Amino acid sequence: MDPKPILYWAAEGTPSEFEYQVKQLEKRRLKNGNSPNQSIKIDELWDTKDEKGRNVLFHAAITDNVKNFMFIMKLVVKEILLMYERYEEEFGEKGKANELILAKDSDLVTPFHIAATKQDNRILKMFMESLKYFPQLSDFYKIVQDKRGRTPLHYAACKVNLEGCRILLDPNNPLFSVDQRDKTGVIPLMCAVGVNLPQALPVIRLLNLKKPISKTRQNKDGMTALHIAVAARNYEAVQLLIELECSVDLVDNEQRTPLHYAAEHGYPEIVKFLLRQGARNSTRDNIGATPAHYAAQFSVECLKIIFEESRITEVNDNENRSCLMWAVCAGNIDVINYLIQREDAPKRADRDKHGYTALHLAAMVGNEKICTILTNQGWSLSERDNHSNTALHLAAGRGHTDVLRCLLSSGAAMNEEDEIGRTPMFWACMGGQSHTLHCMIKELGFEWRSPGKTGARPKTDNFGRTALHAAANAGSSACINVLLNIEQEDYVLSSPLVSCLDINGETALHEACLAGKFDCVLSLIKARSAANAFGRLGRTPLDCAEKYEQGPQSMLIIDYLKSEESDPPVYYCPNKACYQIMPIPKTWLDARVSCSKNSNSSLISMKSNDTKNVQKLMTKFNLTRIWSSYRLVVTARCMYVFGWIKSELGEHKLFG
Repeated sequence: MDPKPILYWAAEGTPSEFEYQVKQLEKRRLKNGNSPNQSIKIDELWDTKDEKGRNVLFHAAITDNVKNFMFIMKLVVKEILLMYERYEEEFGEKGKANELILAKDSDLVTPFHIAATKQDNRILKMFMESLKYFPQLSDFYKIVQDKRGRTPLHYAACKVNLEGCRILLDPNNPLFSVDQRDKTGVIPLMCAVGVNLPQALPVIRLLNLKKPISKTRQNKDGMTALHIAVAARNYEAVQLLIELECSVDLVDNEQRTPLHYAAEHGYPEIVKFLLRQGARNSTRDNIGATPAHYAAQFSVECLKIIFEESRITEVNDNENRSCLMWAVCAGNIDVINYLIQREDAPKRADRDKHGYTALHLAAMVGNEKICTILTNQGWSLSERDNHSNTALHLAAGRGHTDVLRCLLSSGAAMNEEDEIGRTPMFWACMGGQSHTLHCMIKELGFEWRSPGKTGARPKTDNFGRTALHAAANAGSSACINVLLNIEQEDYVLSSPLVSCLDINGETALHEACLAGKFDCVLSLIKARSAANAFGRLGRTPLDCAEKYEQGPQSMLIIDYLKSEESDPPVYYCPNKACYQIMPIPKTWLDARVSCSKNSNSSLISMKSNDTKNVQKLMTKFNLTRIWSSYRLVVTARCMYVFGWIKSELGEHKLFG
């Protein structure tokens, strides 16, 4: 028979029913052949627990079953205590008794904690009384801590159990400290002020009376009891703490006062009370924000009270951002309308440390309604931040397509360039915003190439990079595919996008390898990007992947590019003519050069039996031996050699 039903009878049964179940356990024990002198309570009754590790004392305490609890304490605990006293005499060990009535569940909570939460304090009193019969318990407050480090006094304060707090703080039996901290630094007073009930007030008075300095104690976040009372919107507790001479200027670890908390949570009655008790809006937290900044995020009513009571105008934080800018970032339209309609409304040209105006910030957070309000109020669409970005750039980079439409309908110029010549289309690529990029080109008419039906060239920045370079650098294969698909639909470029070179003679594939994005490399190779393209910096895509190895994807790129080595490598000369050369077989030397742009370079073919030409070449570059596993490029016009050529003297990088 399962002994666990005894837990139910301990919680819900009458004393006679519970006693009957205990006797049934005794009969089963005797029937199983156990000695009559063996304690049943140890074997079955006491050790019977539910899935949370709670025994009969827990269940009796949880349901306020005082009579059953008394039965257990009188008939069981004393027997166990006597047994352990005998055990102590025999083996010389102490401190075992507390493991029984203070047995802990899976959360390290004891029945003592449960008893402290009950308004009927008879069970709690029995606990306190039973402790007198126990051996002397050292560091008792440590024994009765749960996994959060909270004692029964914390539990009594959380349930605003006034009589329970009095019992636990009995000066004749001092087991607990009134300002004992849990693992987060919370003391019982903080627990009480966080309960927004009328019965919390006498508990607050009691705890403060026992130790007045406890109201200045701080938890690990630096919050005092007043901070917590404000956060809990416990107006009566706030009034009481101020009455008990608690300072309104106490700050937490982020230098925020209770007024900051009231403004942030939007509690106008507490904001007004604190201001009239001497709280100041001039106090700033560690980012330079005043209570007005926090009010601007969440509550126009609180902001009005602060402005009226403090008689202040606009203030800025450490980033030089005003309350209007905070309201824009939070999307609080009521506050925005209130601020821009005041007599001392913020100036439209006001900027933060990054050069952002309120319109820039609205575009960044993607709030179309606020963008409409600000543009209607005269905010300039052409204002630029510290890097010459307009609101369009910032919206495109974050994928806010609706904001782009709004700004364009208000007259924004779609092809404005930032400080290095990038249009908003580039920013969409750098942000990996493929849907926005598609809409910008196909629906909104952003230019991605020069006008004309033939011989068009893609838009480039000051470094010759195309939008494809930007997408590859950002590691966005989706944007790469959008651009390549648009190129196929609108095939008017003078050369494919994948072969477009920046000022260093490098393609988008170089950028993808530098970024370590395998999916981007696959998309570009599939579009016939030259796997062995050789730029003016003297590196191929494989070199980029090997030099800037960033993780598993880079290894995939390296292995994949090595498998592509059978393709002719592409080299780029200073005269911008493009040359291709086949790999040199191990049996013969073949430097086969062909010009792709009608230059005057002639074709030079050198086989292993062409001793004269090979000797001239070796003499020209002072090579004693050319290893057949390397490649060589020679032009008749300039006699340039590009790449790594191995001689017996070591590796040499030759540029003519």
